[in-house]
Amino acid sequence: MIKCAMFDLDGTLVNTIDDLARAADYTLIQYGVEPKWSVDDYLRFVGNGAKLLVSRAFENKLSDEELNRAFAIFKAKYNEILLDNAYVYDGIMPSLDAIKAQGVKLAVVTNKPNDAAVKIVETLFGEGCFECVYGAFEDKPKKPDKYLPSSALATVGAAGEESIFFGDSDVDVETARSVGAYAVSCSWGFRDRETLEKAHPDSIIDNPADIINFFKKTVDK
Repeated sequence: MIKCAMFDLDGTLVNTIDDLARAADYTLIQYGVEPKWSVDDYLRFVGNGAKLLVSRAFENKLSDEELNRAFAIFKAKYNEILLDNAYVYDGIMPSLDAIKAQGVKLAVVTNKPNDAAVKIVETLFGEGCFECVYGAFEDKPKKPDKYLPSSALATVGAAGEESIFFGDSDVDVETARSVGAYAVSCSWGFRDRETLEKAHPDSIIDNPADIINFFKKTVDK
C-alpha cells in the first residue's frame, strides 16, 4: 500500500531554469565576470543545491569565503525573480489531483533553499496541495542524503517502502534509495533519458500524465 508520493521540485513539478540562470548570470556580473553559460549549461549545473550551482557557474574557482558571498548575492536575486518565468509542467496538476483522490499524501523534497521552495509551491500549487515541503538549509544534509526524505516521511507517517519518489536526476534516484522508496525518473525535466537510464531507476516516465497510470498500477498491486 503506497501512502506517500514524494516529488523533487525543479525539473519535476516546475520548470525553474530560466530564473535560476538569470540569477546566476547576475551574480557573475557582480563579480565582473561576463556570463557565458547557456540554459543547457545551467541544466547541467543544477541538482546538488543552489550553492553548487553558483560554484559551477564560477567554474569552481571561488574560495569558500568568496563562494559564500556569491551565494548570498545569488539568493537575494533569485528570491526577487523566482516566479518571473517559473511554471508548472502541463499534466502535473491532474496527476496530483488523481493521487490525492486515492488518499495518498504528497510531499516536496528538494535541494532548493527552503524559503524559495515553500514560496514557489504555495504560489503555484496553493497552500495545502502538499502535506509538507522540505527544502535545503545550509546546516542540514541535502539530497541524496536521507535527511530530507526521512523528514518528509515522518511528517506524513509513512515508511520508505510505502512511498514513491519522483525526480528528474540521478540525485533523486539515490535519494529514493536512501529511504527504500520506489524511484521513478521523469524525463521531461532537466536531464535527458539517456542520463536517467544510467542512474538505473525503478521506472522512467516521459510525460507528467504518465504519473496517473503508473501510480494506479502500483497501488493495484
